[in-house]
Amino acid sequence: MRNGFFIVIEGPDGSGKSTQARLLTEKLKIDGRSCIFTEEPGGTDEGKHIRDLILNPRFTISPRTELFLFLADRSNHVENVIRPALERGSIVICSRYIYSTLVYQGMTRQIAPFDFLLDLNLFAVDRIIPDIVFYLDIPPHEGLHKAVRTSQHENNFAGGDRIEREGVDFQKRVREGYEALAERFSEIFITINGSDPRAKITAAMYTEVTARMKGAL
Repeated sequence: MRNGFFIVIEGPDGSGKSTQARLLTEKLKIDGRSCIFTEEPGGTDEGKHIRDLILNPRFTISPRTELFLFLADRSNHVENVIRPALERGSIVICSRYIYSTLVYQGMTRQIAPFDFLLDLNLFAVDRIIPDIVFYLDIPPHEGLHKAVRTSQHENNFAGGDRIEREGVDFQKRVREGYEALAERFSEIFITINGSDPRAKITAAMYTEVTARMKGAL
């Protein structure tokens, strides 16, 4: 049981997820709504350490280790950030959630069968799922270029993180995975052109969110 509204923004590397999550948060706050921005991995103090283990190129970790680190970060994040905010009646906007793992570790790396990974993720988050998921679709080469270009920013790694360094072919499979998820979870997934101007993307998300929140809060 919860009182808030949960929004997730998904997409490949460099699609602008965190930027759009922050912009949408600020736009909703202007309306006077209680709203928080958060992200995965690294949405808690503990998660920041896990994020470094996952994404720092100087570490070599196996695909299964990668999977369980993401799950550990996500479970802690839900218990300490997402669930409490929803129970307070806030709007939670999160950059990445269980769908990233289903795409990256499931459909792209093929670590384990899809349904098994879905059950594992739902267990990790105590079956807390979003009210809406925005999928920012962007061509793989464009997204990867943007991701590496911003790699000097805080919390990023020069030359791209460990996953970004896997190249364009990897990102092509990521895009195919998201397209499949958007079809499978069509009741909550909204696909948006991630190549559109930043303001246009924010406006489209804001319009969809305010429409869906009517009667929900």
